[in-house]
Amino acid sequence: MAAPGKSPAHMLKSGEEVRIKDVTFGADNLPYFAIDYATGTGLQRATGFVPVEKISHFCDFTKRSDSGHSFQAPPNTCHLIAVKTDTLTALNKQAVPLKEYRPSMAAYRLADGQYALSLGLLNIRASGNILGRASDLPENSECSTGTEFIEALVKNEKEFSEGENDRFASVSDRLAAARNLMEQTGDAANLKKACDLGLNEACSSYAEAIYNIEDPDGTLPAKVTHYALMGCMGGDIRGCQLAINRTDNTLENAQFRAVEGGTGNAEDLVLPELAKPGCDARQAVSCILLARGTATYTKPTLAEAASNFTAKLTACRSGIAWACEEVPDAFGYVVQARSEYTSATADENYSLGSLTEEICTPGPKQPNIVHCKPAYYKYRDFLQANKTPPLTDTRIAKAKGLLERGCIAGDPAACAVQSKLTDHWSAEDRNAAAARAIKLCAGQSDKDSICDNLGVALDPNLETAKPAQRTLYDTLVMTCMTDKTSNGPQACSAAVSAYASLESTDQVHNIETMLANACNNENINGCQTLASLIATKAQNNPETNQSPEENKSVTLLSVLRTGCRFDDNPASTCLSLADSLSSAGEVNAAMDVYTKTCGYQVTHANERLADVRICYDAAKFALSQKTRYASALQWSEFACNSADLGLSPYACKLAGNIYASGLGIEADLQKAAIAYRNGCFHPYMKTTDGEACLKYGNMLLEAHDNPDSAASVTPDDLQNSGDMISEASRAYDMGCMDNIEQACQANRKLLTDWSKGLYSHNRVQCRVEDDRGSVYSDKICREFSFYQADGQLKEERRQIRLEVYVWPDGDRSVVYQRDGTWLLNEVTTAGLRHVDATKCWRNPVSKRSFCVSPLQE
Repeated sequence: MAAPGKSPAHMLKSGEEVRIKDVTFGADNLPYFAIDYATGTGLQRATGFVPVEKISHFCDFTKRSDSGHSFQAPPNTCHLIAVKTDTLTALNKQAVPLKEYRPSMAAYRLADGQYALSLGLLNIRASGNILGRASDLPENSECSTGTEFIEALVKNEKEFSEGENDRFASVSDRLAAARNLMEQTGDAANLKKACDLGLNEACSSYAEAIYNIEDPDGTLPAKVTHYALMGCMGGDIRGCQLAINRTDNTLENAQFRAVEGGTGNAEDLVLPELAKPGCDARQAVSCILLARGTATYTKPTLAEAASNFTAKLTACRSGIAWACEEVPDAFGYVVQARSEYTSATADENYSLGSLTEEICTPGPKQPNIVHCKPAYYKYRDFLQANKTPPLTDTRIAKAKGLLERGCIAGDPAACAVQSKLTDHWSAEDRNAAAARAIKLCAGQSDKDSICDNLGVALDPNLETAKPAQRTLYDTLVMTCMTDKTSNGPQACSAAVSAYASLESTDQVHNIETMLANACNNENINGCQTLASLIATKAQNNPETNQSPEENKSVTLLSVLRTGCRFDDNPASTCLSLADSLSSAGEVNAAMDVYTKTCGYQVTHANERLADVRICYDAAKFALSQKTRYASALQWSEFACNSADLGLSPYACKLAGNIYASGLGIEADLQKAAIAYRNGCFHPYMKTTDGEACLKYGNMLLEAHDNPDSAASVTPDDLQNSGDMISEASRAYDMGCMDNIEQACQANRKLLTDWSKGLYSHNRVQCRVEDDRGSVYSDKICREFSFYQADGQLKEERRQIRLEVYVWPDGDRSVVYQRDGTWLLNEVTTAGLRHVDATKCWRNPVSKRSFCVSPLQE
């Protein structure tokens, strides 16, 4: 669909790779995934929408055993294989010293006759990290999907043994015998026999049969997990669910034994992957476990937030009421992941409000009853975005209806929301709603949280809201006059708006008088706001220009001087004072303010400051006046080494400019490069100065082109010429993400020139072969590492190192790893396979492998 709820515009082919970009709601109140897909025209891609209910994590999961993959690890997981042996005796011997893995251990016979000892499952994305950190695993341990496993060995108390498979003429005969055993009786012993014969659903049934039996030796959780996984691997969702539901299951044993205490990253667990098939089948518990597993304590990516939200939503739709309560908050993470400046759409707000309305009871908050307040606020945002809706949109009446019922039922939050929606209720109705909100709050013993801020919640222009506005104003004045924290100056500023709604009455004093009382030697909270009022009044009243300009300036400057104490007071007006003095042409006085105020920060900072505007502006001012270069460098480096989200990277660029141009000091290109690098890849902030990236990349290329000066330009960790060019690409790529088009152009040109061999590169043997070993191409290629994010990666400002291989005819094969998955020319591969020194990636679509080998000496 080109838009949610519209007619299909493109049909996706079975097995076609798509990427989930977002999740949203349509006007039909249904959730949709926004997906990125290939249009079929060259490399062109587009965004379309697919109903969430039609999307599954894994295709044809329940048909896994039909294709002979009865023991393949569940999707996105792999078997941790410790050893492969030629005999069962050898395998049992190798298992003895690995007894800590015994609870999660399993053994399999391979198609080539060998035996494989599995220590348990790992999350495939984390498997490389876990194997790299493990210290007690056998030398050739690996993680295998298990596609070559043809039989599971019988797991006894201390060893593994062969089953009875050999007595059957064919696989179909063996499975038929197993089904007969299942049908004969519900006896657990027969279920186990059927499982040992390779019937996956029998394994799930056996795990279910023994799920709650007595457990004197404490081995039952491991036993249940083992047989449940045997069922799960064959596509029996019930087995997956039994494995994840079992208390003290052994799903994570392999990870926690290989790496003492585990990796510490919730994304590395197996459980969320096993919950996905169950959630696809609308099993509520699986969805809850999946939602918990995909939740993150750090800021999630958009895809992670979308996954968590849809899992919560599915759990809600499956009958878990408390999951419904958490759905709006889960969607909040989706909105946050989109951008810092976006909000939910009108359709999204309506759908979330409607979802809450289904489970809430209108009226004041009560114990053990879902409060409708979240629905009120979602409907408010929906109604605000639909000021002139079409008459056919029945959603308007539904949203208004809940707010009216909530207000009538005694909920002040519903009344307050109603009071502010000028396009949907008359002034008379809104006045009545405001008056009712005030009355309800006054009568509540256990007050609703909105009652603490009625002055803000109600429309300040309503006559009946005046008492609440007066209460708000009085509270703000008290805070303005007494609070020594940052709340003090904020209250002074907010008091101006509250005063405006009361100015037509004779209830309050003059606002400027109040602010002047909060701008003196004891309290400077009101100085900044008072100065702003004075400046605004002078600008809006041209007749005041009749008086001498000096008098107005003196008034404004005197207020700003009162509020500037050259310290870290949150109400400080030093920055405004410096700006005003500069605008008045008093350069020396402005420089003196900058010097004293920034000097205080530099001297007294005992941590990385989150606000270094005064020092950043001080450095810029000094540079603009072409004076105090040494001070400008000190101030810019201080701001650069701080943690100001918006300014620190830009301060690094200022320092780089000073070093590069030799302003007041001897030029130092290496220090300039380091400063630009910090501006591009700030060590403490995720924000970027794209121009610093461009400058850094340019310096690296210039250094490469002038080898004699390279050592004096490039940072010490980039003396290798290949690394230098890769770093230039990384810088251009980050600059491009910061919307610096010159950086985008520079990176594209660098890729073209590097592909032609104009920069240092490795030479390797590239080969394309099919599964039978037939070679289709065998050439010497250029190899280098490059950075060029596109699509979703660019939106997420996420850099990934690309390994680029350029064939003699100029074609490029590009390989990279994303979230543990290897991609070859944007196609998901079966993973990286090592054969001695050769690396291969198999394209499952073409059934061909791309292999790279070092050149023979």
